[in-house]
Amino acid sequence: MPEKYTPGYSSNATNFMSNRSVDTHAAFFTSYLRPEMKLLDCGCGPGTITLGLAKVIAPGTVTGIDREVSQIRIAAENALTQAVSNANFLEGNIYALPFPDDSFDAVFSHALFEHLQEPVKALRELWRVLKPEGIVGLRSPDLGGLLIAPTTPELDKAISYCKWLQQQNSGNPYVGRELRALLRQVEFTTIKASASCECYEPLSLATEYLALIIEASEKVDQVVEKGWTDERCLRRAMPTLKAMSGALRELSQHPDGFFAQTWCEVVGQKTGK
Repeated sequence: MPEKYTPGYSSNATNFMSNRSVDTHAAFFTSYLRPEMKLLDCGCGPGTITLGLAKVIAPGTVTGIDREVSQIRIAAENALTQAVSNANFLEGNIYALPFPDDSFDAVFSHALFEHLQEPVKALRELWRVLKPEGIVGLRSPDLGGLLIAPTTPELDKAISYCKWLQQQNSGNPYVGRELRALLRQVEFTTIKASASCECYEPLSLATEYLALIIEASEKVDQVVEKGWTDERCLRRAMPTLKAMSGALRELSQHPDGFFAQTWCEVVGQKTGK
């Protein structure tokens, strides 16, 4: 099956990603960085983490790449707004990075590997562009570690559907727990593996993000195009999809509502050949 980025690039998805910063989502990696490094951020999205990394390694330089040109435009605009001059953004594919061997002191990737069909192939490219003794930092969620309360049958179905959709798009919703093993397959030396938990406040940050993924018309077309079901069956399923998204929105309004997500992180080093 072809690889597809499940969240898409709607304004809702982009705004959700834009809430992330180097302090909230890359703190596990910053202690390994130093001024004057040359750093690559793969899957940079709107660039909010990338620009924070640029400040950490200044006067070094950061290059952010993303395969979606709209994200590159937004990231470049954010750099101008924040007057960050040591960051640049390029359209690029992690499977075929447009850089020579041994180009970077460090490579970072946040919330990308859960969407990849060939994570080992991607890591081989990161290995290639890293200098000897270079550092890699990866962070991805593991949806086996979701903490949600109170639950309902419709809410459980919504979460299961989101996991299924990511798998159908050739991703892996449980890749977080596998990051250390993936590094070893490419002969990186693991320096540290860790996990952290993000609690969403307000809840609507997460629930609306997931509800709109479920409702997105492109996903409806995708289901039919990929042959998962025919249009007639899909139309019968639409009330169920609406119930799922409705359950997510109801959770955001519940006085006892709680939504937290587990993130897995790994830091490795390019050693050996």
